[in-house]
Amino acid sequence: MPKGKAKPKTPVVTKFKVGDKVRVKHGIRDTDYPDMPLGGWAGNISEIHKDGMYTVRWSRETLAAINPVFKKRCERDGMVLEDYWLGDDDLEPDGGGPLDIEHPTEIKTKPLSPKDQDDRVRMIFELTSNDPLPEVNGKTLETYHKYLSKNLAFPFEAERTSETGPFSSRTTQVKVIGLGDPDEEPMIDDMYGILCEARHVRNVVAMPLGEVEVIKGKPNRQLVADYCYWFWNHR
Repeated sequence: MPKGKAKPKTPVVTKFKVGDKVRVKHGIRDTDYPDMPLGGWAGNISEIHKDGMYTVRWSRETLAAINPVFKKRCERDGMVLEDYWLGDDDLEPDGGGPLDIEHPTEIKTKPLSPKDQDDRVRMIFELTSNDPLPEVNGKTLETYHKYLSKNLAFPFEAERTSETGPFSSRTTQVKVIGLGDPDEEPMIDDMYGILCEARHVRNVVAMPLGEVEVIKGKPNRQLVADYCYWFWNHR
């Protein structure tokens, strides 16, 4: 049997067009953060999608009024703060006048979990689950150095992997014996981060802790792995 012609798709009818000024209806909440209301947020329609959803780009006034916890969460989760996807039922025309933004009445902060690597790093810096991990800089490296000095057990066996060329590296066995003299300035380098003292063959040398991996099953493995994760991903 010959195939019938496909029925043309009915175009999606939308209430707003690109450039329209809109506000979010009161009672609408963020889908990812249900404790965060979006009611009263104002902006312009910047794009209309095939499914009838809109991209709304928030006004400067709205961005300035957004709760700081919401901003922290967006930064933490890598989400765009400046615009948002919403549908016809979420929006109403913006008639002007001062903003009437709903604010959260109860912010639910997720407890930190020792099983989560990001949370373990947050604990070191006395942060909450709403906070993004801090950038690597002199001050944060000093904080991390102080924490590791108190919690690492020396000496310990490890492997050091260092680059020997653009596409090559070398792994050697070392014994880490400390993070330097606790009575002196912390061994911290602007480029390589926290330095440790390690015995290699017959010599004691300083090397970046970020290049060290504790052998599987040995103490200190998680502590060093968490530091390396933070150092290489938040520089």
